[in-house]
Amino acid sequence: MYRTLPTRTIRFDPENPRIKVALEKYGSKLDDQRIRFALQTATEGLSTTSSYRSLKDSIRAARGISIPIVVWPDGDEFVCVDGNTRLAVYRELDDEGAPGNWTEITCLVLDDHNQLDIETIRVTSHLVGAREWPAYEKARYLHYLRNVEFMDYDEMIARCGGNKNTITQQIDAFHDMNTFYRDVNSDDAFKVDRFSGFVELQKGDIKEAIFSAGHDLEDFGRWIRDGQIFRLADVRKLPRVLADDEAKNVFVNGGIRSIEDAIAVADKNRQETIHPSPSNVSVADADLITLADALLQRIKSLPRDDYLALRDRQYDTADQDVVTLSDLTDELAQLLQDVAK
Repeated sequence: MYRTLPTRTIRFDPENPRIKVALEKYGSKLDDQRIRFALQTATEGLSTTSSYRSLKDSIRAARGISIPIVVWPDGDEFVCVDGNTRLAVYRELDDEGAPGNWTEITCLVLDDHNQLDIETIRVTSHLVGAREWPAYEKARYLHYLRNVEFMDYDEMIARCGGNKNTITQQIDAFHDMNTFYRDVNSDDAFKVDRFSGFVELQKGDIKEAIFSAGHDLEDFGRWIRDGQIFRLADVRKLPRVLADDEAKNVFVNGGIRSIEDAIAVADKNRQETIHPSPSNVSVADADLITLADALLQRIKSLPRDDYLALRDRQYDTADQDVVTLSDLTDELAQLLQDVAK
């Protein structure tokens, strides 16, 4: 049933999955003021179109909302299960004395509801909603649905999208981050933006490489915490680094971003020990990987004058050279597609 309710009779949802981790630190001091602050800052660093400020400007200009918020009755008050940010905007505009009626808001009231109804709304409005929210929070909620509500994968996929493998990776990454990274850090040192590193940890043979090198996941959490792995995409290069004794030493005993130096060492050693030096092998005799390594290094170090000469067609065979490079790209893409697992 749709109703217009006073905004001050509606409480924010303390179980809002989009801001759940931000609320934990308040403990018994959690109140509407702190929830409102968490809602205002939840989209910092995300795209402009999804930010709190953008939403506030839109609501102010329209003098209201087009989609009602969803609430359920709780005694003499109501709890907002969908639309907490819009409710926060209304209260802020009312406090600021902005032109318009911000003391009342249009609501869909769930008079008859159960916990499953509430969780379904949370899934559809937050997990697959229009606004972005941190990947860690998504994984946290998937973990809750799977391990607390015991929702099966088919239902999770139907409601949340994705596939079983992706959902499992997210849940496992959430578990590993909280076990091997969060538990050894204070709340101030816990950075949810490091989450993608733990997603990478679930892929391929990365865990096996860590264990085979005599390390464990506590070490991995420390490497992330101390910044030895700074670019989180470098996690996928751990097997290469840990398999090379020299590179492993550079990484493990190094400081911030040490994995980047270790990757360079591993790449150099790989080229020197596995493949003959291109300078000692003719192009006709070189194997595919030797040629690929040489071409990769040549492109990375291409002088600016050579780049401009090719781009601006400053020599007679430039057009043919571009065609040759284009043909190479097509053949390489086809090869990678054929050998992809």
